[in-house]
Amino acid sequence: MAETVNPGGASQKPSHVLWNGSITVSLRSWPGDPATAFLVMTGAHDDSRSLPSCDVVSTWLPEVAQRGYSHIRTSAVAPSMQRVLQDAGFEVCQELSLLRAMTPLQIAPTRVSDLQLRTMRHFGGRLKESTRTKILNTDAAAFGPLWALDATSLRDALLATQRSRLFSVGTDTCEGFIVVAHTGSAGFVQRLAVQPHLWHTGLGSLLLAHGLRWLERQDCEHVVVNTESSNAPALGLYKKFGFQVMPYQLNVLERTTSEQAA
Repeated sequence: MAETVNPGGASQKPSHVLWNGSITVSLRSWPGDPATAFLVMTGAHDDSRSLPSCDVVSTWLPEVAQRGYSHIRTSAVAPSMQRVLQDAGFEVCQELSLLRAMTPLQIAPTRVSDLQLRTMRHFGGRLKESTRTKILNTDAAAFGPLWALDATSLRDALLATQRSRLFSVGTDTCEGFIVVAHTGSAGFVQRLAVQPHLWHTGLGSLLLAHGLRWLERQDCEHVVVNTESSNAPALGLYKKFGFQVMPYQLNVLERTTSEQAA
């Protein structure tokens, strides 16, 4: 059963910038869990960037605790940042493979079986509330309550780059969607979700093909995506479209805000 997500998506606590340097580290509530802080790091996929020292990271913990959080979880980070976080007592809770495809992209032929396909619709950086609710409900059904987006995370995915598009299939409900984006010549698959009862029908391939064609029209030189390392079907899908696993992976890390956990 799909979990219904609050369409307003407002974080239970206001966002707050913890640190500004080669990357910006900000804080807000983890989607659906007001007791867990979400440590959001811009540019954290770039292994050439770094966090401050372990001692500086450790000073963030009392401030996070004072804001009412008992737990803290990061966005996906490259190995250079992971090492600093682990020295500060964080542990890996999710491993993500990072994949890249160079243009011209290998857009595989797509066929959707056992599905009366609705019109493919596309949206820019802003969504009506009714559309956003359908998108978030599909995302929650596909990814589960721990990793589902809320309205703030979805907005960030749409606005974090120079230009983005959201393609969705379905009318009364959202059967699946993809968010693709680019900044300059760098393209990104930000999110791809399909309702579980439509897995293995070809709908994911159809959405990915539409998203990649849009990125090609934006003159992207390469496209990057990440997916959970244990998700064999997703890895197989991206490899079918010419994506190759990059030399390093991304990880999400977490810890309690208690000093004793370090």
